Amino acid sequence: MKSKSNQLRKSEEKLQKYLANSGFTTRRGIKNFLAQNTVTKSNKTLKAESLIYDNDCLTISGEDHIVDLNPELEILIYHKEVGQICSNTVTDEKETVFSKIPPRKKGKWIMVGRLDINTSGLLLFTNNGDFSNKLSHPSSNIDREYLCRVYGEVTDSKLSKLLKGIKIQNETSNFSDIVAVKKQGKSKNQWFYVCLFTGKNREVRKLWKSQGLIVNRLIRVRYGSILLPENLKASGWKKLSTKEIKKLKNTYKI
Repeated sequence: MKSKSNQLRKSEEKLQKYLANSGFTTRRGIKNFLAQNTVTKSNKTLKAESLIYDNDCLTISGEDHIVDLNPELEILIYHKEVGQICSNTVTDEKETVFSKIPPRKKGKWIMVGRLDINTSGLLLFTNNGDFSNKLSHPSSNIDREYLCRVYGEVTDSKLSKLLKGIKIQNETSNFSDIVAVKKQGKSKNQWFYVCLFTGKNREVRKLWKSQGLIVNRLIRVRYGSILLPENLKASGWKKLSTKEIKKLKNTYKI
C-alpha cells in the first residue's frame, strides 16, 4: 500500500500552474508570459492548458528546465533596505531585492507580498507558488507587524479611529493593534508597533495619513509567525531550516 505522502505526490499538472508555482510568472501573468516566451516539449509548442509530467524536459525561451512537480518547500527570509525595489526586473537606476538573494538551480524564487521602495525589513521568498498564495491571501488571516516612526500629534481619538477602521479609496482598513514605544523628549516623532491583516499598497502609510500624520520610517518586523532576526543585517538573507519549515507547515495547515 502506498503511503499517504506518496499518494499526494503530483505526477502531472497544467503548464500554467507549473509556471506560476515555479516562479516564472504569476497566475494573472500567464497570458502575457506565454505571449512573450515560447515553451516547448520535444520541439512542440505548449499552451497554457497543456499537461506536463514530472521529470519532463521543457525548453523555455531557449533554456532547458527539468520539471519537478514535488519540490521540497524552501523559504528564505531577507532584510530589505530602503531604496531597493521588490521587482525581478533589473534596472540601472534602482537595486532590486532579487539581485541580493542566491539564485536557484530549478525554478525561481517567488516573493511573498512586497514592500515599497521606502520601507525596509522582512521579506519572504519561497519556491512554491501555492505556499506564497496561502500566506498572501486575505482569507488566511495572517497578520503583519511593522515598526513605524510617525511625525505629528498623535491623540487617543486618532488611535481609536485607526483601530475601528478608516475608509481608504472606498475600502475600510484598520490596524488590529497599536502599541506605542516610550516617547523620548519633546520630539514630534514617535515610534509605534502596528499590526494589520492585509497587505494593500502603502496601507500603513495611508492609515496614518488619514489622521494628518506622516510615516517617515517604516520597518516590517514580522509576517505571521516569522520574525525578522535581530542579527540579520540589511541586505542579508537566511534560509529556514527543515525543522522551521515543518513548524510553519503545521501552523498554516499546508
